[in-house]
Amino acid sequence: MKTRHNLILALILVLCGLLAACQPPGKELIVLFGDGKGIAQADKVYQSGIAIGRVSSISLTEGKVAIRIHIDADKWPGVKPPLACYIDTDPGNKTRPAILVRSLGELSGVEQETLQGGETITGVDSFFVWKVLEFAKSVSDLEQSDFMQQIKKQIESQSAK
Repeated sequence: MKTRHNLILALILVLCGLLAACQPPGKELIVLFGDGKGIAQADKVYQSGIAIGRVSSISLTEGKVAIRIHIDADKWPGVKPPLACYIDTDPGNKTRPAILVRSLGELSGVEQETLQGGETITGVDSFFVWKVLEFAKSVSDLEQSDFMQQIKKQIESQSAK
């Protein structure tokens, strides 16, 4: 009888080990949204149009939709704060939603440390993200314009006097 219990215990341990080995390597973040917009478990997570992970679970937490996202280990180093996470159309399947991740550090020029994993961040509305990115591009375009170059030259010449 004792041998049977030991065999069952060994089998359970082997199964637990196999389950742990089957978990894909990587890290997870929890993103809070006011509205889940149809997102479902196993929907994809993208950064710059490249799939970097998937939605691993969805729950309600204090009136917010808590979406746990799993980021693949090889993609994790590119996930740097500050992040804008939003729900939009899946670039690879226009009939499904997806979580899109955008690092905003590239807009400010400030390079941040990679996240540790397990953090909870607040998602934003996709319309807001697109407006911010549109504004940032407009500012960048203005800085590169001939008009701005002329103004900079005039300021430099005034400063030199």
